[in-house]
Amino acid sequence: MSRSHHVSASSESGFSLLEVIVALGILSVGIAAAVSLFTAGTAAHSRAVDRIKSIEISESIFAAVEGALRDGADLDDIRNGDLLSRILMRWPGVTVDLSFATIPKPEFVDSVIVRMRISRMSRGQEIQESFEQIIARSRSVRLAPD
Repeated sequence: MSRSHHVSASSESGFSLLEVIVALGILSVGIAAAVSLFTAGTAAHSRAVDRIKSIEISESIFAAVEGALRDGADLDDIRNGDLLSRILMRWPGVTVDLSFATIPKPEFVDSVIVRMRISRMSRGQEIQESFEQIIARSRSVRLAPD
């Protein structure tokens, strides 16, 4: 008794059409996930770059305000002077709104709260960032006790 095995043509060719379709489906899901992650990463990077530029502007303005207060200027001098315009010459198209407040506690009378709103255009959209910092109006230079 001899048995003969019949080998079909589909098993000789390697992969069936169904296996190829399933593999392509899995591959397309992986590619779609990679593309969406790349897109999200690019958007996050753009937002981070915008935030860093706003931080750079705010740090320059905070330093100038602190220097002006240390040199004896009052808040009206800063509001009405050309301090902001001199700084903003480096960043065309940037507008800054400054507001000042004092800390209501008696032990902090020499401190002022500087609030800043920076508006600028980035990639055709207006970006607004807000910053706040406490700045001492006067600094003690006595290091040794009396």
